[in-house]
Amino acid sequence: MASGEVVVHGDREFESVELGDVRKKKKIPRRIIHFASGETMEEYSTDEEEELQEKRDLLPTVDPTKLTWGPYLWFYMLRVATSTLSVCDFLGEKIASVLGVSTPKYQYAIDEYYRMQKEVEEEEEENEMSEQAERQYQEQHGQPQSEASAQSQQPEAASSFVNISFVMEGEDSVNLAQKQELSAVPT
Repeated sequence: MASGEVVVHGDREFESVELGDVRKKKKIPRRIIHFASGETMEEYSTDEEEELQEKRDLLPTVDPTKLTWGPYLWFYMLRVATSTLSVCDFLGEKIASVLGVSTPKYQYAIDEYYRMQKEVEEEEEENEMSEQAERQYQEQHGQPQSEASAQSQQPEAASSFVNISFVMEGEDSVNLAQKQELSAVPT
């Protein structure tokens, strides 16, 4: 039966469709990735990669022993150049990472900027929370908003007094009262 052939059995029509080779080559995963959680993932090659592999298989491999002098020297010169370039590339990456050339030049400034932004946001959030707590406290104690705001916005005194005390280990508490002084600290 050919593909798409219509077969009539009594009053019913059936279309015969050929599925192709049932024993088609099963795809083998290119690699299997094992995760720490125990899961695995199979990675298959794409059709483009398979075509490239087929093209590589079609290209004849060169046996350098059967080449004449010109192509022989050209073959080994290209081989040495490509291997030297790959070694230089590898070593360049390693030296750059050791010397710190591959790290951002002003990363410390960027980190400091983000840290300062975070501090500003935290301070704003803290102020907002304290304002909410103050409003709740005032509502619970029945104070009107105008009186509370007038109390919290009073200016500070021109000079303030600070109680300075010095405590030394091993001395009596009687001498402690004599050592305390009141001194005015100008502001």
